Amino acid sequence: MSKFLDDRGQEQASQFDFQALEEIDPSLEGGFSISYDREIPIELRLQDVNTQPQDVGTLESIRVKILIQGENLNYNVMKIELTSETDLFFNYISIIDEESFQRIKNDQKIKIEFNQFLNMVIKLFNHCHKEPHNFFSVFFMQRDGQARLDFIENMEYKFLEMLTIDFIASPEDIIRQNVTYRYNILKAKMMFVTNRLTDISALIKLKNPSLLVQLQKNNNQQNSSILNKSQMGNQQSNSRFLR
Repeated sequence: MSKFLDDRGQEQASQFDFQALEEIDPSLEGGFSISYDREIPIELRLQDVNTQPQDVGTLESIRVKILIQGENLNYNVMKIELTSETDLFFNYISIIDEESFQRIKNDQKIKIEFNQFLNMVIKLFNHCHKEPHNFFSVFFMQRDGQARLDFIENMEYKFLEMLTIDFIASPEDIIRQNVTYRYNILKAKMMFVTNRLTDISALIKLKNPSLLVQLQKNNNQQNSSILNKSQMGNQQSNSRFLR
């Protein structure tokens, strides 16, 4: 019973640590709160200022985070962040207030008000996530840091552009803060898993030592197999290179 309580206490402490780390998310600076956080398949295309964009880009899983200042139906500023787990230095941002929204509304003939824009953008991202054959998004990036995100609907006979949002590459200090934060979150999770594994191993050793020996033996065999496959792959790559 005491062991169970100790484990529960450690788990609650770890959850508290995660919550404390999440509260220092640099994205929240300036009084922002998160309204949407999801990985979305987005096609990435490079575009030079004086040339046409790539005809075909690469489909990547991009983390989309939408934050607001204020309440959901009475916000002052909306911020959209695009980041990637495969490239930690991929970081783009779009900040939209009522003035910039009016430009979007006039240029793109949108028939909603600013307080409805958040839900509209969330719905478009969700469509891209749930119905990728009917709705998709393309992110055009220029080498000067300018970028834009197009939401497109496949109407079977033509593609209909639903919305375009301008982005800009985040400054270097913002990227550094974001990478540091994500590194610390991952490190904290790894420490929690490592500590939990140590506790479980100690419990198995106490209750059934032979089972722990068997588990460790199986784990060592799996690690050796993975290492051998990796070495064989490297040797094959080197032999092809030498030829």
